[in-house]
Amino acid sequence: MNVFYFSSDLFISVLATSAVSLMENNKSFEEINIYIGDDGISNENKEKFKEIVSSYGRNVDFISLPDPSELFDFPFKDRYQIGHSYPRMAIDILLPDTVDKVLCLDSDTLILNDLSELWNMNLDRNIMAGVIDCMNLSAYRKQFKLFNDDEFYCNAGMFLVDLKKWREEKIGNSIRKCINENNGNIFFFEQTLMNYVCRGRVLMLHPKYNTYTLFYAFKYENLLKWRKPTVFYSEKEVSEAVANPYIIHFTRNFYMLSRPWVKGCDHPMTNTYIEYKKKTAWIELDEDNRNQKQKNKYKLWHILPQEAVCVCASFLYNSVRPRMWWKNE
Repeated sequence: MNVFYFSSDLFISVLATSAVSLMENNKSFEEINIYIGDDGISNENKEKFKEIVSSYGRNVDFISLPDPSELFDFPFKDRYQIGHSYPRMAIDILLPDTVDKVLCLDSDTLILNDLSELWNMNLDRNIMAGVIDCMNLSAYRKQFKLFNDDEFYCNAGMFLVDLKKWREEKIGNSIRKCINENNGNIFFFEQTLMNYVCRGRVLMLHPKYNTYTLFYAFKYENLLKWRKPTVFYSEKEVSEAVANPYIIHFTRNFYMLSRPWVKGCDHPMTNTYIEYKKKTAWIELDEDNRNQKQKNKYKLWHILPQEAVCVCASFLYNSVRPRMWWKNE
């Protein structure tokens, strides 16, 4: 199995926890190769990480990241105009030619089950496989002008990619063309670009493969009230994912302190996360650095009934936010 992450020193402890959970729960694989897009990781942290991976008998390769302007042939105003996660769009260039398939993961993930079924599944004519994000494409027509309402849009925290097809069909060139046509301004960065250039060729997976924070923070009916997704999973599928997640994705959310490496996190899988974190070289939790205003706002949301919170959030998310002037530069 080939796995691609990206990280800086800021997220090295988070990356290490994800990698440990991956290796702990996938001992059935004869070989696991971990590739890391290196966004300025110190030599000291690289050595610590290598020791962890070596202790599991696995392989790791740190790949220095070129400037995105070089990768995508566009004069970005700064290194991160296209987002910190831009390396995922350049896997055809960054990864060795011998890699024909790759599992792309965000660092803020936790792998709790064997991924053999996922890795070995037949993608058929599809280029990627992923889990649908809870998005209202209709409300965001201005931002998502690239999509039709009946299309599904996957969360980029986990993508299984047939890299052979990606290269054969020059998906990288399509991404570069799209960046130039939109003057470097793409809503949700690589998530939108990868979904768009592979549209019609993305296999929809069960949500257990990317069980993100929204599933834990909100009752199903309230989640639908808030996000009003154009295409989404059934309540049964979401419940199955929460009950037996294969990959948990600790996405940020206003209603939950969802970062389990931060003290005081109230995500229900925090203790599980900490157990894996203890197996890394970075066992200390981060301090909660929210200011008092942010803490008071969090308390206010929880005084109100969740249904009322979701009605308010829906207005802001589906009516106000889509009309705001937006430009990622």
